[in-house]
Amino acid sequence: MNNPDFDSKLLFHKIQLLRNKMIYLGNSKGLTDPETLKCSKKLDQLILKFLQRQK
Repeated sequence: MNNPDFDSKLLFHKIQLLRNKMIYLGNSKGLTDPETLKCSKKLDQLILKFLQRQK
């Protein structure tokens, strides 16, 4: 059984972790490094998914 509140909290936690990873990558490898860009794209997808669930 799915709990929407739990799912949203879990997704928000994943966003926070990925955001921290992206900041680390940006600072260590640069903002245009392929790994940083890949992380940024994944973060965008998670944020969009989170926002869609909030509607």
